[in-house]
Amino acid sequence: MALGGCFGGSVAQQLVSSILMHGADQATASAMDAQERNDKIIARNTPLKDTPPTDLQIALLHSGFEQVQPPPAQVLIEPLPALHAEAETPIKIIQESKLVSVEVWNLLIGDEKQHLLETARLKGSTVIPPKEEWSQWQIAVGAAETRPANNRQPAITFLIPPDIGKMRTGNKAMVELSSAGELSIARYPLN
Repeated sequence: MALGGCFGGSVAQQLVSSILMHGADQATASAMDAQERNDKIIARNTPLKDTPPTDLQIALLHSGFEQVQPPPAQVLIEPLPALHAEAETPIKIIQESKLVSVEVWNLLIGDEKQHLLETARLKGSTVIPPKEEWSQWQIAVGAAETRPANNRQPAITFLIPPDIGKMRTGNKAMVELSSAGELSIARYPLN
């Protein structure tokens, strides 16, 4: 029991000490705030010194800017450029391309692949890669998965870029159908 009394006494002392310190802190803060308010009131009510202005202040008070007159307006009238029908840039036509899901039937390799790429190059195809990259590209023959009204699936010959990866018979790809005379090109693998 004596131990509990000692322990209780020290806690009580710490509690009283904490309360007194908190009160002292608040009293000090209030006194500092009151002093700041008094200093501001005194500073506001203090009359300014009546001193003559310095040379610099006089120069600033009498300084000014010269009035600038704009030069007389000169209006230049230029004729619009003549419109020549033959000199106009050609209008680019937006072409719609159709994407279809195609199942690979077989892949062209060797001479058959080289012949097809060479023929497309000679016709001016814009989708074939440079000749030095031909070995990295594949050419496949397949058919669209959707059946037309006559139930015949026309064969679609298309290029497979190397970034799509190697395709095999039975794989499927989303192919962008080309305009007449061009090779179609695979855009996305579906397997």
